[in-house]
Amino acid sequence: MPCTITDYWRYNAADGTAVAIVGAEILAVPDLNTRRYQIGGTGAYQSLATNPLITSAAYRYGRRTETSAGGQYSLVLPQSGESKPSTPAAKWSIVLPDGKVLSGTVPAVSGPLTLDDLETTHGWTWNSAVAVAPTSGTLARGTAPFSAQEYFDVVFGADFASAAYQIKLTPSVDSGTGNVPGHAWETKTASGFRIRMAGEFTGSVDWEATL
Repeated sequence: MPCTITDYWRYNAADGTAVAIVGAEILAVPDLNTRRYQIGGTGAYQSLATNPLITSAAYRYGRRTETSAGGQYSLVLPQSGESKPSTPAAKWSIVLPDGKVLSGTVPAVSGPLTLDDLETTHGWTWNSAVAVAPTSGTLARGTAPFSAQEYFDVVFGADFASAAYQIKLTPSVDSGTGNVPGHAWETKTASGFRIRMAGEFTGSVDWEATL
């Protein structure tokens, strides 16, 4: 059975009351677009297609909703047992309109859960896990910040002509442990790639892609 996430998008007025923002876009993005998911928690496992309702290239395999009256929104996400491959456990990221990202493994409960429930009870963490980088079509470079994360997705502002580009990665030491992290790239496409660390990492990785 999938898990329902329900919460509100509001701001505080001068008198301290909560004011709803209606029509704001909320996204849920899977960690791997190659996973297959059961629809509604049962039946055959199906591959993900790009979502035509999502304009950002970084999030194109995600799910989209909008806040309704009162600023409320709801997303239905598959539990880990409803995806293949099942290991490592699937992670999802909820992307809020101001760019904040909450990421973690969908708990094995039906919900509804709030973002606070996900963070305080189920171990989800706040981060910015996706960067959209400018590119000339043959060269792109940037810095990927990590905060207790295992991966970071880099998405080019414009696709390269092919995925045959070279990637250079230079990580900092972990700011928490002082260790030099193991690292590599994966899922390289003309649209971008993923930086994968050997474990949870807090620091930054300078990267460069050259065709």
